[in-house]
Amino acid sequence: MDNLVDPEELVDTEEGKLLKFQCNLCDTEVVHSMTQLLLQALATASVDKTTGDIFKSPSSVAGGMKTELAGYMIQRCEPLPESMDGHQVRSDQLTKASTLPTEFLSDLVDDFVTSKRNMMSHVSGFFSSESRLNKIKDFVQKLETENVWAEDERKATTDAILRKIDVKCTFHCPERFDTPEKLAEHESQCKFRIVNCTNDGCAVSCCAVHIEKHDSICPFKLLPCEQLCEQQVMRSKMDKHCETVCPMKLINCPFYGVGCETAFAQCSLDRHCSGFLQTHLMYVVHVITRQGASVNDMDQRLQLLEKVQSLNELSGALDVRTLTLVTKEQESKINKLEKDLKAQETKMKKLENDLRSRK
Repeated sequence: MDNLVDPEELVDTEEGKLLKFQCNLCDTEVVHSMTQLLLQALATASVDKTTGDIFKSPSSVAGGMKTELAGYMIQRCEPLPESMDGHQVRSDQLTKASTLPTEFLSDLVDDFVTSKRNMMSHVSGFFSSESRLNKIKDFVQKLETENVWAEDERKATTDAILRKIDVKCTFHCPERFDTPEKLAEHESQCKFRIVNCTNDGCAVSCCAVHIEKHDSICPFKLLPCEQLCEQQVMRSKMDKHCETVCPMKLINCPFYGVGCETAFAQCSLDRHCSGFLQTHLMYVVHVITRQGASVNDMDQRLQLLEKVQSLNELSGALDVRTLTLVTKEQESKINKLEKDLKAQETKMKKLENDLRSRK
């Protein structure tokens, strides 16, 4: 859209200069939503208009429907001055148009689409069916592929609609200037100018007015560690950092299994172990004592059980061959028990050596 203002809209300033050059920047997010809404409206109206008509297809009416839709929207947006002589309905429309332009446009789209439904659509209930929705979705893709309503053309229509309904200038820039140089200087600072996210690795571009909102959720934003270590971490990697490599990650004492239930920052491990060495030794001694008593008790129980089992098996042996097999099985069990006990003693000695080496 040209930056030159129509002669009828020229504004005479106090200095007598004509403000011929207007800033055309708008909220790109709102404009994009509205342009998509117009394309959806065109597809919907074209499908509903030709439902059940064997001589017409949505594509055959889309060109004319596009012109009619654009004209309808511009016309419906005309009667929205600042004051409407006390009409509450119009006041509500004005408020919605100024604060929720996309929703306001959606209401107009619904009115337009409803007016284009033919008799077959109403009679068959086709407008509420899944088949209709699929046809509309497919036709939207076809309109985009065939460029029936070019994006630049839709954007120009959307800009015109937005400037008519956005009377509070919340979503577009109303500034005008008397020279192109002043306009260019303003556009470099306008809150609706496109800016790039400054976070390293992020490729997002948006209106300057939205950059703070984006920055608050940008996954590439560097933030202080949530666990208060000295590192700066990307927002998207914060959870992994805190759960793995962060020196302030809470961990359990290595002697947790023998009685020390203290939790502390990962970076404090050496200080904790050296400061509580005697306490840890006492925990280990108690565990070894309990395990020794437990091993002895289990050994006695096992020997008694094996004797009973051996007597039962021996009494049931019918010949020397069976007696020999049973005896070998018992010897194998006893050997396994001895190996397990030796392994347990080895682990205990290793644990004692580790504790002495820390000391």
